[in-house]
Amino acid sequence: MSAFRTSADGLLRYAAGGALADRIAEHIGHNVSISERRSWERSLPVLAQDLADAGLGQVEMLVEYQLPLTSKRIDVVLAGTHPRTAEDSYVVVELKQWSRVESYEGSESLVLVEHTFTPRLHPGVQVEDYC
Repeated sequence: MSAFRTSADGLLRYAAGGALADRIAEHIGHNVSISERRSWERSLPVLAQDLADAGLGQVEMLVEYQLPLTSKRIDVVLAGTHPRTAEDSYVVVELKQWSRVESYEGSESLVLVEHTFTPRLHPGVQVEDYC
């Protein structure tokens, strides 16, 4: 499946050089909106820096991972080796740039994001569905 692939350290180099959004858009092969580019530029370097700060700069980041037989894309799949078991290890990450969110009418699967009126799927449920 298609994804832009680089290490956390590599992603930080792209971001520092101002080429991150262009590289991702080029790799996934279609036009992307300005808001999507802005989202990548704001959220991905923060995740990559957190990984680098934790000593995980070599963890592979599969950005905008295309799920098979669907149009859905996962924001990031982290791929590496588990430090204790040495087995392959993967983490699915769904990035949100929400400032405030609350449960929608007591639902466990829906949330209401500040300044919106339409409930959205809880990111944890979204990741579970991806997996």
